[in-house]
Amino acid sequence: PSNFLMPNSPKTISEHDLIIQVQQGDRLEFAELYERYKASIYSYCLRLLADSQIAEDSTHETFLKMFSESRSLRSPESLRPWLFRIARNEVFTRLRKTRRNGHVDDEAVWDLDTPHEQFVTNETSEIVRRLLHELKREYREVLVLREYERMSYAEIADVTGTTESSVKSRIFKARKALTARLKPFFQ
Repeated sequence: PSNFLMPNSPKTISEHDLIIQVQQGDRLEFAELYERYKASIYSYCLRLLADSQIAEDSTHETFLKMFSESRSLRSPESLRPWLFRIARNEVFTRLRKTRRNGHVDDEAVWDLDTPHEQFVTNETSEIVRRLLHELKREYREVLVLREYERMSYAEIADVTGTTESSVKSRIFKARKALTARLKPFFQ
């Protein structure tokens, strides 16, 4: 039957089993993990870096490091926070290099139905994106992980190496600051 999946097909293997196999050097299972996480890692990198090419490079570096360092993951259940922690380190390394070498180009392209929708969405997105990037990075990061990546407070604390209470406090302050700055644009 066409819908039949073989027992060892990557689509039937749990994430836990996938990471175990990746830790043993299985490149096919690594490809499966890459497919499962590449969009969310890229999105996270893009929101923090505001440059699609650098975000793409960071995403690839994240997965290369994930594969080479997979044996250091002690608990396969914590794969997602661990992977985002690798991405975070890669992003901040690139941000430090960018700060030393110049400014990151801040250009984005949107594909929408009509010119009016494109204009409205671009204006709103640009305002939010600009204000998001004006936040200090520790506030921007937790907000991106919570709102765009839908991580729990515990996962965010794991990724950032802080406590849950610190994460909650930063998210609260970031939301409050963004709301205050957005008010004039939407009155």
